[in-house]
Amino acid sequence: MPDQDYGVTLGEADAAFRDEVRDFLSTALDDDVRGGRGTEALQRARRWQGRLAAAGLAAISWPVEHGGRSATPVQQLIFAAEMARARAPEPINRSAINQLGPTIIQWGTDDQRAHYLPRILSADDVWCQGFSEPDAGSDLASLRTRGVLDGEHLVIDGQKIWTSKAHYANKIYILCRTDPDAERHAGISYVLADLDTPGIEIRPIRQITGDAEFSEVFFDGARIPLTNVLGPLHHGWKVAKSTLGYERVGQSRTHRIERRLAILTGLADAPNALSDDGLADSYVADQLVRFAAKVEALRQISAQATAAGVRGISPGPEASVAKLLTSEVDQSMANFGLDLTGVTGTLERGSPSAAKKGNVAHSYLVMRAATFGAGTSEIQRNIIAEKLLGLPRDV
Repeated sequence: MPDQDYGVTLGEADAAFRDEVRDFLSTALDDDVRGGRGTEALQRARRWQGRLAAAGLAAISWPVEHGGRSATPVQQLIFAAEMARARAPEPINRSAINQLGPTIIQWGTDDQRAHYLPRILSADDVWCQGFSEPDAGSDLASLRTRGVLDGEHLVIDGQKIWTSKAHYANKIYILCRTDPDAERHAGISYVLADLDTPGIEIRPIRQITGDAEFSEVFFDGARIPLTNVLGPLHHGWKVAKSTLGYERVGQSRTHRIERRLAILTGLADAPNALSDDGLADSYVADQLVRFAAKVEALRQISAQATAAGVRGISPGPEASVAKLLTSEVDQSMANFGLDLTGVTGTLERGSPSAAKKGNVAHSYLVMRAATFGAGTSEIQRNIIAEKLLGLPRDV
């Protein structure tokens, strides 16, 4: 019989893994790794990732030889569900675990894998992504940051924008144009860099929530060793497509959205602004069931794509399906959170009467960006139309 928690039948190995995860969460998840603001939150996130890494649970989809578990899609489903059920925080290096790590496994040299992968798992290195530029967001191939060959180095000049985590990361992976005479999608290289390299400057950007989670990153003659190029020089576009695929379909998104569904279900299961009957109200229950069905679809897409990724197969157009669905569901659930909490849900953090300590309002504001971060919904629909449906190319 299918396990009622996951909708699939668990074999002996899967059941043992489930029990291991539950046992770990019951002992490792305490006040030392939950909550906090600012520097305190970062310290707790780093501490939590350390516990995950020590238990071999920081990157379960990675191959065993690189510190992972070679987890099956079912085990990935189990892990995401248990993390969401326990409302466990995300590791500080979640994007590197789910995006950069698999890219290094696929494209890196033996030396790069040996150096970078353990440091991603331990959070000794915390990474941010430097892809977008002021004139190259959705049209990423228009990037202007350039890398000029100078002996055994690239000298990099340019600007990146909307760089998440740059204000506390110590590493960045970027795209720069190293062959200006090549066609748009050629002549681009994928480079790994230290943020403390002379010639790199970080300027935080204040956003609608009042936080500064994004930054501009400026490069002015920054010298990066050629050994830091990931994949072939001038052929970084193919490498970047792997990263973007992992970003759009990665387990980090699945974990986050399952946790959001768990929180939303808790709000709906009590008297709320829509109904005193909680989930006994047909409208409230219908909305939660619709969200749950979409989250389950994302679980399956993400697990299959991650399993393929660790075998060296880059995510295909299904990544765009997952990204589009995730964005729509993220925004819809944030909106429904406001519906359930009513007036108190609109109050910001710090307001005494704010629902969920102001996190409902914060989530609503953050999710305004869901439909254009990591590739706009319009771009995803174009990819789906062209790659999956075979429709003519948008010009």
